[in-house]
Amino acid sequence: MSVRQLVPTEFVTSHACTDPSLYTPDLDLLAYLLQDLRTLLRSNAAGRVELVAHEPVLWDVHNLRRRTVVCETEAVRSCDLVHIVGFFADRRDQIDDIVLDDLEIDLFDEFRRFPGILSYSSMELANRYWANLVVHRVPDDTESWRTSTAHDRAVDISPRLYRSVRIHNGHIDGGVVGNGAIVIDRTKYWDYDHDPVWRAERSFDPPLRRVRKQHDDER
Repeated sequence: MSVRQLVPTEFVTSHACTDPSLYTPDLDLLAYLLQDLRTLLRSNAAGRVELVAHEPVLWDVHNLRRRTVVCETEAVRSCDLVHIVGFFADRRDQIDDIVLDDLEIDLFDEFRRFPGILSYSSMELANRYWANLVVHRVPDDTESWRTSTAHDRAVDISPRLYRSVRIHNGHIDGGVVGNGAIVIDRTKYWDYDHDPVWRAERSFDPPLRRVRKQHDDER
């Protein structure tokens, strides 16, 4: 399957997932997910929340579900450079939520076999959409994870669940417990509404950063 190479500002209008304007909300959502993880780790350090490796912590915000799974409780605090995968998708109107939930549970349960995966976080959005963030040690961690049974199942079922998928690969200088923000090094696209499936990717050098807002500076 051929993969089209896109320049940083290129928008292929026949493939809405490539719209560069999506980077702003995606980076904002990844920042929220990172903040959830940092808050959870601070609460654990202060003795307010118990963390058990690979056990999900669940809560609601405005009746929307959030979930964080810390896989490596010590390493997630100690690594001074971590890498991330951010997953966003355009969901189809009629899908089985139970199938989707079971798929997510299978994915993070299989992380036990891949010690480079440090954490997994998900956030429910309006209209039953979700944003997902995986934090891992080194870029090659995700290459190993792609050989997993759960990941293979996710790839097979994705065309039935989503119209398109965009996956951001990036990193955090200073690690999870520092003050660094997520930056995006590369994005990959799958458009399942085309036959054959249309694929593309683009890279950023320097990495793409979230634009700081005024209320960020006031915190």
